Amino acid sequence: MLNRQIGVVGIGSTVYDTLMVIDSFPVEDTKIEGVETKVQGGGPCATALVAAQKLGMFSAYMGTIGDDPFGHFMLDDLNSWGVDTSCVKIVPDTISFHAVVLLNQHTKSRTCVWNRGNVPQPKASDLYEDVLSQAKVLHLDGHMLEAAVYAAKLCQSKGVKVSYDAGGTYPNVERLMPHVDWLIPSEEFALKFTGTETGEEAARLLYETYNPELVVITQGVRGGILLDEKGMRRYESFSVDVVDSNGSGDTFHGAFIAGKLYGLDNDKACCYASAAAAIKCTRLGARSGMPTDEECRSFLKARGIEI
Repeated sequence: MLNRQIGVVGIGSTVYDTLMVIDSFPVEDTKIEGVETKVQGGGPCATALVAAQKLGMFSAYMGTIGDDPFGHFMLDDLNSWGVDTSCVKIVPDTISFHAVVLLNQHTKSRTCVWNRGNVPQPKASDLYEDVLSQAKVLHLDGHMLEAAVYAAKLCQSKGVKVSYDAGGTYPNVERLMPHVDWLIPSEEFALKFTGTETGEEAARLLYETYNPELVVITQGVRGGILLDEKGMRRYESFSVDVVDSNGSGDTFHGAFIAGKLYGLDNDKACCYASAAAAIKCTRLGARSGMPTDEECRSFLKARGIEI
């Protein structure tokens, strides 16, 4: 179906977001004027694909989307960033996932109100096995679980790396864990899923239980934890003036994949991803604020870091 070598193909959530910048959080049963409004695509998987695409990796999204204004916008938005959508199945008479994100311009906190819609999740028969087999990386976020598990098993059998953004402890997600090469959970997920008290304990338990190539636990402004065959160590975040943190985690995931595909080792890939996430935080918009590869390397070089 695709006539280009696919760097990364993603199966997971894609969301229609209305981002509104506000002066303060609204009180119930009142009206408040917004400072700025931005309509954008969202969702962990789809947004990570945009990050990887902007960093130079040809990306494709695979899944189901409703034949509604939300769905059409999401497809147009992915296409505008260069993400291929030819493997998307459009489902008539359904409502796509959509959300409203309120961003306080003073505290930089964000509040999300979302509606899952009623688009049916893709079945194995909706997936394009030839496209999956030709990709270098499959990226998942725990949504569309049946399709994700099927695709992960297929990809591992074909030597395609499987990356998992473990952000939510969704029902039965443990079925996916044994089929993941690059396991990158948030600290919140890792602690809740493992029942441990520290990120280090969680990383060790996940690594020993599911045997991925690596575990990277993200800890926001504190950086995070990397565990692979070389042992456990930390990677650092970068201090920046935050304008909008929405999408920074997705940027990290897309940038980590891009870094690995550029041939970086695990430590340098974490450093590269942290730089991409930091740059994104200095700009408004989950996708429009994402950096290019040149911007990431310049950001690191200015701080005396060569990768």
